[in-house]
Amino acid sequence: MFMNSNKSESNIRQLIQQNRQKCSMAGIALMNETIVNKGPNRDIDRDAVNMLITRLLTGQYDTVVVENMTDITADESDLEEFMYDAANIGVGFFELSTIQYHIYDTAKCPADKERPIWGGGRGC
Repeated sequence: MFMNSNKSESNIRQLIQQNRQKCSMAGIALMNETIVNKGPNRDIDRDAVNMLITRLLTGQYDTVVVENMTDITADESDLEEFMYDAANIGVGFFELSTIQYHIYDTAKCPADKERPIWGGGRGC
């Protein structure tokens, strides 16, 4: 799970338990690892996102759970690139706010590798 929060540790643990139940109802087993980004910075280069990328590269995970896709980054172009890279290693995203699973469809990329702009999850 990846989340942006300035809540106390006990409140974060409680939120994780609630999210674990939501994930379970959707058939997703939420693991014990949660990366929490504290602070107002929402740039994709922040340390928490880099930590997430490092963990995804281990191959242990196939889904990242987020409250909103914009928790990763509010910039659509950066989010598209991140989702594309994640899809290339078999990772998708479960968005709790919409109870939807998103994965970038790498098969739809044109031959020249120019990718369309992410449309907020449409067509994922």
